[in-house]
Amino acid sequence: MKPRLNHLFLTLLLLLCSLSAFAQGKVYTRKARLEDFPTRTTKVVLSGDSILELALREEVTVHWRISPFEFCSPEEYGQLRSSNNYYFLTLAQEEGIAYLILSKGGKEDETESLRKPFEVVRMPIASLYDPSGRELIYMGAFLDILQSFVEEAMVSDKTAYTGLSAANGTKLTGRRICLDPDTADELYPTGEAGVLIGLSIAPVQISFRSVCYKMLIAADTHELFYFEKSRYKGPNDARFTDADVKRFERRGGTVVR
Repeated sequence: MKPRLNHLFLTLLLLLCSLSAFAQGKVYTRKARLEDFPTRTTKVVLSGDSILELALREEVTVHWRISPFEFCSPEEYGQLRSSNNYYFLTLAQEEGIAYLILSKGGKEDETESLRKPFEVVRMPIASLYDPSGRELIYMGAFLDILQSFVEEAMVSDKTAYTGLSAANGTKLTGRRICLDPDTADELYPTGEAGVLIGLSIAPVQISFRSVCYKMLIAADTHELFYFEKSRYKGPNDARFTDADVKRFERRGGTVVR
C-alpha cells in the first residue's frame, strides 16, 4: 500500500509543479533544471585542513567525473552562491549528522524558476559527534552515489523528486549482503563483485527532529541499492532489523549472517 501512496503523491506533486509553472508560461521540473549540469562548474567548498576535508579533496580529484569542478573557499562561495552558473558541493551538519550537499546557485527572488537556487541531493556521511572513520573509507562511494543520482535525475523526474530512496526499487538478485560493520569494513576495500555493504548513520544526541539512515552500497561499483531515512529515538532505530533482512530477501538478496 505504501509504494502506491508514494507513487500517487509523486504524481500529484509533478502535476502541481507543472500547473504552477504553466501558469507562469513555462514548465521547469527538477529534471529540466538539471539539464545544464554537465556544462556547469561544480565548486567544491572547503574551509580548512580537517581530516574530513582532506579526504573529500582527495576523493573528489579521483572520483568526480560528470562535470568540471574547482575547489573554492567559503568566502568565494559566499560571493558566487547567488549565481545560476554554478553548482556547489558543500559539507554541512544538521541535527548531529554530517552531510555532503549538492546544490545549484541562484537568487530566491528570481521570477523564473529555472534560475532559482535549489538543493539537488544530500548524502549523509557521518555521525557528527561520534565519527567512526567509515566516512573517510567510504568517501569515494558517497561521491559516486551523488553522481549516479544526478545522472538518473537528469533523465527521470521520478528519480529527481524521489531522491536517493529511488534506489529501493532495484532488485537484489544474486547479491550477498553484509550487515555486520566489522566484516563490511573488511570486505569493502576488496571491491568484491556482488557484495553489498550495510551502512548506518545516526546522531549521538537525540531531539524530536533526530533522524537516522540505513544504506546498502555495492563494494565494487559503489551503486546504492537501499536508502532509508527514519525517525531516531535510540540506538535500536539505526540497526538493521529482522524486518530489514526479510525485505532484502524478498528482493532477491542473500543476507550473510
